[in-house]
Amino acid sequence: MNTMFDLKCESSSGEEEETEGGESSLTAQIARCANVSSADLDELEHNRNESSTVKQTVWAVNCFKAWLREKQLTIDFKTVEKSEINPVLREFYGSIRTSKGELYGISSYVGLRAGLNRFINEPPLNRVWNLMQDTEFRAANNVFKGVVKQIRRSGRNITAHYPPISPEDQHLLKHSPALDPGNPKGLLNKVWYDIQLHFGLRGKEGNRHLQPDAFALNRDQNGFKYFTMTLHEDTKNMPEKDKKNRRAMYEEPGNPLCPVASLEKYLSKIPADAKALYLQPKRTYVIADEMWYTPLPMGVNYLSQMLPKICKEAGTRTIYTNHSLRLTAIQRLTESREIMAVCVSVPVEINTQWQQQQPESTPYSPSSELDSSSARQESPVSSHSWVKQEPEPEAIQWENKNSDAATDAEKDKNLNTSIPSMEGLPSSVMLTITKLQCLLESKQERIEALERQVQDLQEDRRFLRSQIENLTGARLVSVPEASTSVFSQSRSRKRRRKSSSSSYIEDESITDESSSEESSSVRKKRRHKKKGKRGCVPHCD
Repeated sequence: MNTMFDLKCESSSGEEEETEGGESSLTAQIARCANVSSADLDELEHNRNESSTVKQTVWAVNCFKAWLREKQLTIDFKTVEKSEINPVLREFYGSIRTSKGELYGISSYVGLRAGLNRFINEPPLNRVWNLMQDTEFRAANNVFKGVVKQIRRSGRNITAHYPPISPEDQHLLKHSPALDPGNPKGLLNKVWYDIQLHFGLRGKEGNRHLQPDAFALNRDQNGFKYFTMTLHEDTKNMPEKDKKNRRAMYEEPGNPLCPVASLEKYLSKIPADAKALYLQPKRTYVIADEMWYTPLPMGVNYLSQMLPKICKEAGTRTIYTNHSLRLTAIQRLTESREIMAVCVSVPVEINTQWQQQQPESTPYSPSSELDSSSARQESPVSSHSWVKQEPEPEAIQWENKNSDAATDAEKDKNLNTSIPSMEGLPSSVMLTITKLQCLLESKQERIEALERQVQDLQEDRRFLRSQIENLTGARLVSVPEASTSVFSQSRSRKRRRKSSSSSYIEDESITDESSSEESSSVRKKRRHKKKGKRGCVPHCD
C-alpha cells in the first residue's frame, strides 16, 4: 500500500481577527518553511560536533594510520569485516606508544578508541559498529582494559592540574603596568583579564569569537552599573541549570581600576563596525585619539598566550596559563556563591557598606606567618625568669581583650541593626540572609566558649606558678644548712687525716733511730772481737 505525503509548504491560513475597536483585519501570510540549500545542510551537519571533538577524531585516525604504515598493513575501512579488524585492533591497543616511546595517559588512550569509533560510524564510512560493546571486539577490548590497568600501575593516570593564581600574584597583576588602562595594550590586557576573571570563559576559540555586542550594560535599582553577557558560550561541561544563572561584572565606585569603567573605555576606543571584541592596537597612537585599535582581530594563538605574556611583563613568581585564570574565576565564584546570589538580586547597599567598612586587604606574606609561628613557639621554660613573673600584667591584658571582645560584640549588634528590613525581598534572598545570621551567631558562641577556656587556663597557670614558687622557696631554704654541715664534716675528716699521718711519721722516725743505735753497737762489738783475736796470737807463741 503506497502512502502519499503532501510535502508542499503551506502558509498559515488568513483568519479574520477582531481588534479592540471591533474592526476585522486579515493576518499576513507567513511562510512556515525556509529556503535552505544543500550547502547549508552540509554545514549544519558538519557543525554537529565540537571543534575539539573533531580534532581528537583526526588525531586518533592519524595515530592508527601511522601504526599501520609502521606494521606494513593495509586496511580498507569500507569493506573490512569485524572478524578481520579485531586482531588488528587487539595488537594496536597493546603496542601503541607516544612519539617518545612511552605509554599514553588514560584519557588519551580512551580518546584513541573513541576517535576510531566515531571515524568508522560517521560519513563517509557509515559503518554501524560499536568498538566498545560489540561482541566481535571482545578480545581487543580485553587487551584495552589490561593496558588501562598497566597505565594505572605505572602512575601515569595522575593528572597535573593547573594551579589557581595566588592572592599575591593577583595583587601584583592588578597593579602592574601590564594592566594599565592608560595605554592601548594595557587596556586590552585589563579588559581581557577582567572578563576572564568575572565570567570564566574557556578556550581560545571562545575568546576569538566574542563580539562587542556580547556584553550588555545594565543598572540596578540603586543606580550601580554592571555588565552581563547577552549570549552564553557553548560549554560542553556546564549543566543547563548553571547556564541559566547569569554572571555579572559590577562596577567599583571610586576605584581607578574599575572593570566596568575599563570595558566602557575600551568599547569607546574600538571602531563602531568591529567584528570582534579583541582588536589589534595601533602601532602609533596618541592618548587623545578617539580610536586606539585597528579593525583587525587578535589571533587565536595570541589570545591563548595572553596570561603568560602578562605574567612575564608583571614579574609574577609563577608563569600562569589561561586555564589558571579560569580556575581562579571558578574558585572565586564557588566560594562566594551564596553572597553573590544576594548581591545580584537586590541588597547592593549592604555590599557597598561592607566595602566601606572593610580596611584595605594586605597581601599574604610568608614572613608574617613565620613571625606569628615564632611568637607562638616562644616558651617560658627556656629561661629561669618565668618563676618571678607576676600575673597582674596578664590579667590587665586579658581585661583589655575582654573589653575588645565586648566592643566587637557591640559592633556585630550594630551591624545587625544596620541591615535593612527584609520585607519585599525574594524568599531565596531571605533564606540566604538567615543562613548568614545563623552562621554569625554560631561563630559568636564559639568565640565565647573559647574565651571561657582561656580564662580557665589562666587560672590553672596561676595555681601552677604559685606551687612552683613554694617548692623553689623551700628548696632554697634547706640548701644552706645542708651545705654548712657537710663543710664542717669535711674539715674534721681532714684534721683527722693530718693527725694520723703525723703520728705515723713520728713512730717511723723513732723506730729508725732505735734501729740505727742497735746497728752501731753491734758494729762496735764486732770490731772489738777482731782486735782481740789479732793481739792474742803472738802471746801464745
